[in-house]
Amino acid sequence: MKDLLHPISLVVAILGFLCLLRDIPARRRDPATTALASVFLLSGLSFLFSITPMWNYLDRVLGTVNLSVPLAQGCVIALIACQQVVLTHWGSPPNIARRRARAWLGAGLAVFAGLLVLFALLTPSAPRPIDFTLYYAHDNMYAAYLTLYVTAYTIGEVLLARGCWRLARRSKRTSVRVGLRVVALGAIVTFGYSGVRTGNVIAGAFGISLAGWENFAWTCGDVGAMLTLIGWLVPTITDQVKSVQYRFRQYLSYYRLRRLWLVFYSEAPEIRLPVDQGDPAQSRRFRSIGFKLYRRAVEIRDGRFVIRQYLEAGVRESSEAHHRARGLSGEELNAAVSADQILAGIAARKTGERPHPDRLTDFADTDPETSQPMDDIDALLAVARHLPRQRAHTSHSERVFA
Repeated sequence: MKDLLHPISLVVAILGFLCLLRDIPARRRDPATTALASVFLLSGLSFLFSITPMWNYLDRVLGTVNLSVPLAQGCVIALIACQQVVLTHWGSPPNIARRRARAWLGAGLAVFAGLLVLFALLTPSAPRPIDFTLYYAHDNMYAAYLTLYVTAYTIGEVLLARGCWRLARRSKRTSVRVGLRVVALGAIVTFGYSGVRTGNVIAGAFGISLAGWENFAWTCGDVGAMLTLIGWLVPTITDQVKSVQYRFRQYLSYYRLRRLWLVFYSEAPEIRLPVDQGDPAQSRRFRSIGFKLYRRAVEIRDGRFVIRQYLEAGVRESSEAHHRARGLSGEELNAAVSADQILAGIAARKTGERPHPDRLTDFADTDPETSQPMDDIDALLAVARHLPRQRAHTSHSERVFA
């Protein structure tokens, strides 16, 4: 059962670590992100060390039989401490979180040191990758080793379940609430593993074997661990999906604004912002879709400023009447009117006909309501939708990329 479930758990841990790996450079000052990435890495190592082929390989290479036991279980103790570090930083002020995180890491290191000492006192034997616990069940030193490990493991899982459930009730983000509750459920499932291992210690003292419960123990341990890892992944994957959607929206908006940009650029090519590409780091930033979209929006705003002095009130009045008759209202009406004003303003600029100061007006969508970063872009996109679909021709070379 162990060699069947551990590879599956290992894959889940690797996927989780890879998902978090891309966020570490951007969040290098966030201890919670580093600790959470460590949880996935340590979990993966614990499963890897326990798989029979790796167990036998380490025995040959390191020259010490069954060394996978303290290595795997040491990783488990370390990841339990890291999970508490994540919860501490998510739920406590920074100064308190740092102090508690150091305490948890120190406790984990002390338990790991104790496991190594007790393991070193065990009587050497042949490799036991399948039935290690059952083989040593009657060894008093192993009983002490297992008692220390199970006690630390159980305490960690109990505190994890309680801490996640409490923090989930306080969180305002749905993905965090769901993820923490899945983590809590996974921690509860692992109680089955803790129960069997505690039973191994007690049964060993009375000369009884719990061999029939081994599959149950490994099933609870692996399923609980997988649920825990999945729970930690829920808010991370949700954030990354939103990030991908946002970037896709930026690309789409950049493409859709091209028609509006060309209308202004064909008449006033000076709106194109000069960009210095001498610095490689700056060049990379200038190539990002976020900067290019921002630059396109600024250039469009500059184009609007260029033709503002050619906006005649009569054009706006007749356009409003026309689009109201079509059933438009609100922001959509303002966008349609602004599109007509842009075309009329450009035509007036070409002929040099400026309206009388008393007939000068402003764009209908001059003050759109914006509360989110993309709201201003959405206002420009609304105007672009009402422009003619034929491509604007220009004698100037369009330089889309900085």
